[in-house]
Amino acid sequence: MDHITPHTARSVLSISRDADYSFRIATESANKGDYHKALEQIEKAISTDPHFAMAWHEKGNCLDELGRCEEALSSYDTAIQLDPHHAEAWFNKGLTLKKMGKEKEAYSCMNRGVDLALGR
Repeated sequence: MDHITPHTARSVLSISRDADYSFRIATESANKGDYHKALEQIEKAISTDPHFAMAWHEKGNCLDELGRCEEALSSYDTAIQLDPHHAEAWFNKGLTLKKMGKEKEAYSCMNRGVDLALGR
């Protein structure tokens, strides 16, 4: 779901270079499976730009991978609060909820993410 909506694109453009740099290192680290290093870099990005919804989303992803589901949900919620149209944050929140056995809420969130990604 690498779909960037005009709203998401605008929010990315307002992010500082330092936050963007830390975020890029974080995503590279996460892609290599180094979630602890990714979290360190995400924290730098968030401390520089606390309104960086994509960083909060990536923090949720890393926390989920580390089995820290409650913290992941909190990060996804922050991402969604900052950008209610962030399809991936909705969908991934649903996946985490499903892991936690909260099926009904999980499917509701995943469906919301799919609807947003499809522009519905």
